[in-house]
Amino acid sequence: MMSKDEETGSRPANVFVRLGERLFRFRRTRYSFIVVASVLIGAGGGFAAIVFRYLIEGATWSFTGGAGLGAGGFADLSWWWLLGMPAVGGLLVGVLTTWLAPEARGTGVPEVMEAVSLRGGRIRKRAGVVKAFVVAICLGSGGSAGREGPIVHVGAAIGSFIGSVFKVPVSLLRTFVGCGAAAGIAATFNAPIAGAMFAGEVILGQFGVVSFSAIVISSVVATVISRHFIGDFPAFVVPAFHLHQSYELFFYALLGLAAGLVGCLFIWGLDRLRRFFERSPIPAYLRPALGGLLVGAMGIALPQVLGVGYGAINAAMHTSVPWLLMLLLLGGKLLATSLTLGSGGSGGIFAPSLFLGAMLGGFIGTGLTAILPAGIGGVGSYALVAMGALVAATTRAPITAIVIIFEMTNNYSIVLPLMIACILATLLAGQIVKPSIYQTKLISRGVDLSSHRDFNILRRFKVADVEITQAHTLRLMTKLEAILEMAIHHGDRHYVVNDKEGRYVGLIHLADLRFTFFNEEQLGQLVVAADLVHQDVPTLTPSDTLDVALKLLEDRDLDALPVMDPDDPSRVMGLITQDAVIEAYNRQLLNLDLAGETAGLMVTAERGRSVDLGDGNKLQEFEAPVAFVGKTLDQLDLRRRYSVQVVLVKRPTGKNHQKKTIRQMPGPGFVIERGDILLLLGNTAGLKKITGQ
Repeated sequence: MMSKDEETGSRPANVFVRLGERLFRFRRTRYSFIVVASVLIGAGGGFAAIVFRYLIEGATWSFTGGAGLGAGGFADLSWWWLLGMPAVGGLLVGVLTTWLAPEARGTGVPEVMEAVSLRGGRIRKRAGVVKAFVVAICLGSGGSAGREGPIVHVGAAIGSFIGSVFKVPVSLLRTFVGCGAAAGIAATFNAPIAGAMFAGEVILGQFGVVSFSAIVISSVVATVISRHFIGDFPAFVVPAFHLHQSYELFFYALLGLAAGLVGCLFIWGLDRLRRFFERSPIPAYLRPALGGLLVGAMGIALPQVLGVGYGAINAAMHTSVPWLLMLLLLGGKLLATSLTLGSGGSGGIFAPSLFLGAMLGGFIGTGLTAILPAGIGGVGSYALVAMGALVAATTRAPITAIVIIFEMTNNYSIVLPLMIACILATLLAGQIVKPSIYQTKLISRGVDLSSHRDFNILRRFKVADVEITQAHTLRLMTKLEAILEMAIHHGDRHYVVNDKEGRYVGLIHLADLRFTFFNEEQLGQLVVAADLVHQDVPTLTPSDTLDVALKLLEDRDLDALPVMDPDDPSRVMGLITQDAVIEAYNRQLLNLDLAGETAGLMVTAERGRSVDLGDGNKLQEFEAPVAFVGKTLDQLDLRRRYSVQVVLVKRPTGKNHQKKTIRQMPGPGFVIERGDILLLLGNTAGLKKITGQ
């Protein structure tokens, strides 16, 4: 019998156990769980945006004594304060990012895109917290950047954290990251549709039904919270839009082309300055201070370029900025933002893009008004459209740009000019500079999200993560007769050739031996391994990533590469085969399934129906025949023999009422057992040969 004290002590533990079981069961009710999680992420993103805004205001007050929060902004400060303040802020940013979270440098959006594409949506919690503080310091001290990109990073980190708490699969974790990004944008701009579009268009790169539904929920929740605490008004004081004559669409088309050119200059300038600072001998923690000093020097003459610049944007939209000053601010903001972010400062490019668009549109609108005073809608109208066009040109997200300006104006008449300008700006910028302003940073690190998705996926894994096949070795002077005997006995496709000291020399391919089978009597004692070995075969180490392995395999038209011992680079550990790399790729591709389509197809196939995938391929369930039992997938070699791959194995375990099925994603060394159910993916003809159906 359990004592009363023991019973009392066990109750809290039992309560937590039952609570955990209920949470786990709730997580399995997929759509209900997604809705609740989306609400939590939206609320987290909304509150984070509010806190982030107050952080920036607090940092600005600390650096300027409250002067930076007034209508005049940084213009009310003395010249020596303007010169030194951004440098001090840059020094603090450099120290914090170098020692706490290097990924907190820059805009934050490329890091989120990389996390979604290569790390399954996993973002360090520390990165989001550090990002919020360093951006507040950077902007509060006069750094020229925006607050929208960083709140995307912070919101995405919240989504990643909630997903990790519930241990959701990778495909859902990526959706949660998109939810957090959408919540941040929606709360910052008071634009829920634009937030959802940004997450789908830029962060996830797709609009699957499940993922987009979750993103919309988070965006709406974040907007409601933002409106409750901050108010229901847009980020800018937007002028009324007027389209007086249809021929104005021609002027808006030219405006879009001009925005495309300025967007290219912005992308090019930021990329060049970032590369310059990265290659400089200056320590990483001092680079933002140098960038801040240069920006501060610019701020003495043009204080409007410091900070976020919302005040100057509003002034340009309401024609209170002279045309020459708008032209100077256009060039000044472009250079100041490139210096701030290129040197390692932290902030976004969304607000600077809006700033550049407002100045460009205001400048062109002022000129058109002087030429055609009665036939032009107004300077503010051109500033508004150019703001959207610049965002489209730099981010390559025209849908987001169109929607965010439309939500700001709430005026349908702006849609046609906006669509024309944004699309033309995107097309022209894409022709001149292929990657977006976010992608240039990733490309400089060797990550290209626009192409070669297989290489990006494999970059997450190392050669040591896949099975390395043991290879049979030969000596340089091994005679052909012995080589053929070994080939017949073992049946391997590759043989490693070593010198007499056991050091690696090269590979012999089985295909090279075919011509010798009919001439064994004449050549058996004459030809040796040294005559057949390929010494130019590249090698790998266990620390090399699989994208490197796949590239070498494809470029050299090989199906195996030797893996060298890291402790003795002259000796071979074994071989990594193309099959092993492709197996790893396919397993990860299933894990990263964007919208759950693969999972749905697999469920259909598991119910006993073959699923036609198009292009002559099918998914089909099949019980392992006796001929498969006891053999590894590598020995069966189904992919090479039949163009078929085993993507899932269901193995029944236990007895009677305790019987259950374990699902496994097998690797090349997986051994088939009696009773295994195989889910096969591959060519229809190959499947028919295996299954007889």
